[in-house]
Amino acid sequence: MALGLIAKIRGERETVGIDVGHYSIKYVKVYHNSRGGKVVVDADLEPVPEGAIVNGEIQHREGDAPTGEDGKKEKDGAELLNEAMSRLLIRHPIDESVDVVASVNCGAGAGGVLVDRLSVKVPKNGNEAAIILQTAQSRPPFDDQDNVIDYEVESRDAEEVTANVVAAKNALLDSWAQFFKSRSLKLSAMDVDIFGLVNSYMATASAEDAQQTAAIVNIGEKKMSIAFVQNGKFHSMRAMTGGSLDLVIAKLCTHLGVDAAKCHEIFEKGDMSIVDGFSEAEVEETLKIAFEDLMGQIEFGIRYFSSSEDSSELSKILLGGGGASIPGLKAYIAERTGIETDTVNPFRYVECDAKVFGEGGISLGLSNIYAPALGLAMRKF
Repeated sequence: MALGLIAKIRGERETVGIDVGHYSIKYVKVYHNSRGGKVVVDADLEPVPEGAIVNGEIQHREGDAPTGEDGKKEKDGAELLNEAMSRLLIRHPIDESVDVVASVNCGAGAGGVLVDRLSVKVPKNGNEAAIILQTAQSRPPFDDQDNVIDYEVESRDAEEVTANVVAAKNALLDSWAQFFKSRSLKLSAMDVDIFGLVNSYMATASAEDAQQTAAIVNIGEKKMSIAFVQNGKFHSMRAMTGGSLDLVIAKLCTHLGVDAAKCHEIFEKGDMSIVDGFSEAEVEETLKIAFEDLMGQIEFGIRYFSSSEDSSELSKILLGGGGASIPGLKAYIAERTGIETDTVNPFRYVECDAKVFGEGGISLGLSNIYAPALGLAMRKF
């Protein structure tokens, strides 16, 4: 139910976070009280049809649609994704007064999002915005004419300005903007899933923890991305070419003869004993084969961060996304790196209305899946 006028005058607000991934659409609504407190008042997810999104891009068919055996025209990815979003919104109508923040899974592939940090000299009375954007556009790969560029100033010291710069393909952003518009969603902001995950961590971490240097690893269905937080601020992000949940599922399917649904059941339940014909030890050994590939991507990301001139030694690694719940992965990474490893799991620190997840609360698996959407919904405008 929408908040009344009196509630809004008191400073109460509601924000919805919608995280569209390759596997599912996640929805979280957060109530912000007048004292700055936050309560999760609604949450749900809707599966994304197979193949509707590839490398972060909505799949639009070119040319005429083929006809199926039932005589009906086959739907393309865009139509199937529209239907999935419609089913979610029918269950959870969004009032116009609610702020909506959506994130998209576009950190991989040719249409990926680029993130970098740059320092520029801005003379007194100089046009800061123009100087930052012109500097960014002079550097590859930000110099691509098809990019849309935005930035956020991190610090100013006399004439020295440091900013985080983000760029994305114009066609990619336009496609997603049109998708949300077609569902009559008026967005207050559009973001990338890894930034939703970072916000989940920063909004729930203690002051001491937030000051530590952390790698936040988002292991999604089709891709992995790693963000680094240092001194209480976002430092940098790297989209990886491998290390997805799909990779782990492929290994399990090949070696254990199970299907993807059984793999997701293992991840969500954290139970390696549910595979018929195989002991827990055999399932664990198969997982470790896949972990080698994941570890290679994580180590590459850490080396990238460590090569930065202003980087500090990592204090912890935090896992998010569907892959964060894979049994044994935390311990494996901690042993390989010698760095404390945990999951982001922001629901440990955010109050939830009892009706959202029931008396038992949210499972660890679902917490990792919903974390980016929660991070988006904890923003207040």
